Amino acid sequence: MPFKKKSYKIISDIKMPRPPQGATHIILKCDDGRGAMIAIKDIDTLVGTVGDINYAQMNLKTKKITKQFDKSYRWNGSEIEELIGVEE
Repeated sequence: MPFKKKSYKIISDIKMPRPPQGATHIILKCDDGRGAMIAIKDIDTLVGTVGDINYAQMNLKTKKITKQFDKSYRWNGSEIEELIGVEE
């Protein structure tokens, strides 16, 4: 019997919500209006920055976003606030 997937995934020692199918990047929108787009595996570069993040799919040949996923998460600078205390 296969095991049930957890609602989170640990990437670079940071607990992240499981990325949607096809997601390759994370988009951060800071409270002061600035933003950043990084690969999912590089989430540790956002430590110390506060804002909202969501997942996106990027075409690596054209370097353009092909799909941006709707679900948004609050990033407090070290972890996702919705995942604090979640253990499955």
